[in-house]
Amino acid sequence: MRSSNLVEPNLVGKEIIHASRKLVNFVVAHKDNKPYKLAIVGTGGVGKTTLAQKIYNDQQIKGSFKIHAWICVSQDYNEVTLLKEVLVNIGVHDEQGETKGELPKKLAETIEGKSFFLVLDDVWHSNVWMDLLRPALHKTTSGVLLVTTRDDQITRRIGVEHTHRVDLMSVEVGWELLWKSMNIDEKEVQNLRNTGIEIIRKCGCLPLAIKVTASVLASRDRTENEWKKILSKYACSQSMLLDEIEEALYLSYDELPPRLKQCFLYCALYIEDSVIECDEVTWLWIAEGFIEEQQGQLIEDMAEEYYHDLIHQNLL
Repeated sequence: MRSSNLVEPNLVGKEIIHASRKLVNFVVAHKDNKPYKLAIVGTGGVGKTTLAQKIYNDQQIKGSFKIHAWICVSQDYNEVTLLKEVLVNIGVHDEQGETKGELPKKLAETIEGKSFFLVLDDVWHSNVWMDLLRPALHKTTSGVLLVTTRDDQITRRIGVEHTHRVDLMSVEVGWELLWKSMNIDEKEVQNLRNTGIEIIRKCGCLPLAIKVTASVLASRDRTENEWKKILSKYACSQSMLLDEIEEALYLSYDELPPRLKQCFLYCALYIEDSVIECDEVTWLWIAEGFIEEQQGQLIEDMAEEYYHDLIHQNLL
């Protein structure tokens, strides 16, 4: 599930910041190719999307291409929906009733003679490029395709010319991400560093798991006892959940008040990787009776607060 805005990510660790700058320069250096393909590869939750977002949002990138598009590709993507999302990304009005046969032609006409930078995030099948998008983009003058994926086989099938591998964070960088994600200074939790390092290891040094856990810690007292409780919850959940990310997400969910739990669970009705628009989902929550009215506050404002609370918890 995704909220509607592609936000600017915060990067920690010299290696990650260096990788971002290096890849931006790499993209710009190959902007005149037709098209140049590169990939960011790594396990789930390791930070591929965060790195790709940093590249996509870079001003040097924005000024180097006529067309920019960011597409999140789910495992079971719908071809018509994906083509429409590309068109909307590049400013083309979505018309009802357009078919799979019509959309590639419309895309080709729109981008003809223009340069493009296209990000395909979380690719599980190579045919999203090979069979669906590549034929439609052949009329561009030049462009760069950036793919994020967990699978090296995908990069080979697509014909990627450069691969950047994202490895697990070091414990030290993980600790930096933890306290920065809590929006505090390190000195405020320096006395909890040893326990924090244990938490980082429980998170498998995965950025997503660390950030989700940080949102839970931010709502707790900064004491050894409270942080140890988080560690014990990890230990209790290990038999039920498959990996560190699921553990962290369950922990964050478990800490939610009942009013937010039902709103979060309602979001399971959305298909994987669909954009959850604030206006749409908050009206649905109101219609379901999930929003508790408070004197002196509009129910619409309360629903919007719920939405942003879930984003703050890294659950949307």
